[in-house]
Amino acid sequence: MTKKKKKDKKPRVPKTNYQIPNSSIKPIIIRGPRYYLQHAREYPIMGCWVMKDWHEEGITPVVVARQQEPDKVIFTVCLVDTYCLGVKDAYANADISLRKFQDNLPKMCSGAPEPCSVELAHEIIYGGIEYAERYGFKPHIDFTGQLCDLVLDPPETHPRTNNVAFGKDGMPFFVSGPYDDDRKINSVLNTLTRTAGEGNFHYLAGIGPSDFDDDDEGFAFEDDLDNEFDDDDDDNDVKES
Repeated sequence: MTKKKKKDKKPRVPKTNYQIPNSSIKPIIIRGPRYYLQHAREYPIMGCWVMKDWHEEGITPVVVARQQEPDKVIFTVCLVDTYCLGVKDAYANADISLRKFQDNLPKMCSGAPEPCSVELAHEIIYGGIEYAERYGFKPHIDFTGQLCDLVLDPPETHPRTNNVAFGKDGMPFFVSGPYDDDRKINSVLNTLTRTAGEGNFHYLAGIGPSDFDDDDEGFAFEDDLDNEFDDDDDDNDVKES
């Protein structure tokens, strides 16, 4: 009896691993406005602005903007009372289109933005804070809460111009806003009485609406800016691979 021949076996083809090695996978990093605000000092300052004729008003917005990308901006705007209270309110945002920033710059400066030097912008803000703190007033909570302070250079970075006068006629001068109630006014006057002393400050209460309509919730254009810049939310998350 003859034996059946075994069929020739085909050589096995090794399995191909189509899985991408983990070492070749680059993580996707999503960076939103808060990241850029936290790292704002890594980007160059592209400009600073104040309100026209700010010397005569005793209060001015100060805008400091940094170039995040050629068409993206990081910025802060601080409302500074140079007569008494220092930084009364503050706002910051990042990953904003250059066009949108430029469109809203007049609104941030009460319709009259005026370019100023980096040194002057920082002197108004930090000098206002220092003057107010001498009399017991802290900067608005949003100054640090919204990371506005990180958009600025550190206080010691720029030399002072000594062209900014704080107070009026050598004394603090408190001007109440149109929405300041008796409680707020009395609180400020009591603080001034305690820190400056009776007769060592001036005040003016009960004036009409100002260009800023400031109150405890912030100056009027803060809500407007939130609404304006919220339109950029779809572009705010930047993916990097």
